[in-house]
Formats: sequence, structure tokens, C-alpha cells
Amino acid sequence: MERDFDTTKDVVTNEVKAKKSAQAKADAQLWVVASGKGGVGKTFVTTSLGLTLSKLGHSVVIVDLDLSGANVHTSLGANPSHMNIRHYFEGAKSLQELVIPTTYPRLSYVQGFWDSWTPTDFSYNQIQNLIPELKKLRADYVLVDLGAGALEAHLNLFKTADEKILVTSPEPTSIEKTYRFIEAYMCHSLKENAAPDAFGNMITTLRDHRQRTLSKPFSFKSYLKEQTGISYTFFEALSQKPVRLVVNSCRSQANAELGHSIKSVCHKYYDLGIDFTASINYDNAVWQSVKSRTPALVAQPFTPLAGQFLNSCKHLIDPEELRAVV
Repeated sequence: MERDFDTTKDVVTNEVKAKKSAQAKADAQLWVVASGKGGVGKTFVTTSLGLTLSKLGHSVVIVDLDLSGANVHTSLGANPSHMNIRHYFEGAKSLQELVIPTTYPRLSYVQGFWDSWTPTDFSYNQIQNLIPELKKLRADYVLVDLGAGALEAHLNLFKTADEKILVTSPEPTSIEKTYRFIEAYMCHSLKENAAPDAFGNMITTLRDHRQRTLSKPFSFKSYLKEQTGISYTFFEALSQKPVRLVVNSCRSQANAELGHSIKSVCHKYYDLGIDFTASINYDNAVWQSVKSRTPALVAQPFTPLAGQFLNSCKHLIDPEELRAVV
């Protein structure tokens, strides 16, 4: 009996070791945070998600890819580093070598372009080479803070993410740019598997639809099904991993419910399903935290704001993997 027990124990121990080894070799989950325009709090949302995931016991690396204004370090209360992601693109350092620890347990970051005095943009090949390197970083989650707008490089990275998080604010200019980003993302994704003529006709039809010059009601998905030369399986794939919409800086109940309206519009006009993940309250503690160089969720960890990010993370990650908040 003792031998049988010992054998069983050894088998269980080996299974646990094998499971831990597999988990250690698994790629990091890649979350990409984007926005249609600047000034909507995208970096605040990214760093707050990172802090919350780290409090849940997960290791996190935030990668700053905002070419126009890299400030993840500012949001985390850190000084700019002389080592930044430029050194990766120039081949001087590996991406892992550029990971900088923070004072917060399990949370690190990669400094964005801080010392670039000339216009910088990513090429298609640079992004394609970067994606596997992001997933190889030693972390459970890698969060990428993109620059604002629907640039091709942004859309390439957004498309490959395990979680695609789109941040907007309740202002009309931001809402408009959010719709434009979604449209650009759809067209960019469909272009890969479309014949040039069919894709050109699709763009013309979408433009006519926006200008309300079509002679009959328009369903984007139905239109694609009727066409040859365009694959519409994009919609099925997106239903498995939808765009996650976050409405930031909500000052009223109407603001907080805006995500439902955007979701409804996307379904009505594009037959596109998106997920309204969270509405985040406007809080004076946010701009005060930047001034004090202490993240709002650290300075005031028990506010409704912190609870909203906690609920968002619980919504996005596997509930079975949740650990006690520390």
C-alpha cells in the first residue's frame, strides 16, 4: 500500500512539475491598448490594467509604443530611462534586456521613444518581427500602449493581440474617431484575404453607405456574403475575440452607458459585435496622481475607480486563474 501511495504521489508530483514547466514556457498573453485619438486616457487605462493584474498576482510588462508621446514611465512615477525601445529596433539590445522593474511587485515596463528628435514610424516588417518578441517576454501578460490613431502599424499589432482594447472618452470628437478606428480595423483585416478589385468596390460601397447614397438598407456582413473575392470569416473570428471597448472619464450615467450605444451602432451598421468592457469614472485623483508621481490606484486603492479596473480584469482573464488580491 505504501509503495502504491508513493508511486501515486510521484506521478502527481511529476504532473505538477510538467504543468509548471509548460506554463513557464508559454507565451505571454498580449493585450494591445489603442484609441482613435489622443487625450482620452489610453496610457492611464493601460497602466491601471497593468497595476491591477499585478495585484492579482500576475507578472506584467507594459511596452510603450506611443511614438508621439511616450509617457508610461510618467504614469508609473518613474524617471525616463536612457535605455528605450529604440535600442531594440536598432539591434543594440534584445527586448527582454530593456525591461525595467518598477517599485510595484511583478510590474515592469519598456521605455518608449524618449530621445527621438526626428519623426519615427514603424515599418510592416518591424512590427511583424516585434510581435513574437513581445510574446516571449518573461511575464504572464504584456500590455502594449499604442499611439493614437488607426495607422497601419497600429492595426497590424492590434489585429494579432489576444485582447484588443479600444479606449474612448464621451466627447463627440473621440466617439467619431472611435468609429473611424473600428472601420479602419475592419477594412485592414479584410484586405489580407481580398482581391484588389473586390476590396476597392467594398471601400466605395462603405463610402456610399456613410454618405447615405445607397438605394437600399445596407448590411455589411450580408454585402460581403454576396461578393466574390472577399472572405467574411473575419466576423466569425472576431466573435471569438472581440474588440473590448472602454469608455474613460465618465462624468454621468449617460456617459457610463455610452458603450452600449456604440456597441448597438456597430451591430446595426456593420453587423460587427464588440464587447463593452467597462466605463471608467472621471476622478480628480487621476491628474493629481500624475503631479504627485504616484498612480491613482496606488495612492487610493479602495476607490470605485480601482473597483472598476478590478472588474475589467476579472472580465478579461480566466476566472479560474484569479489569485487573491495582495
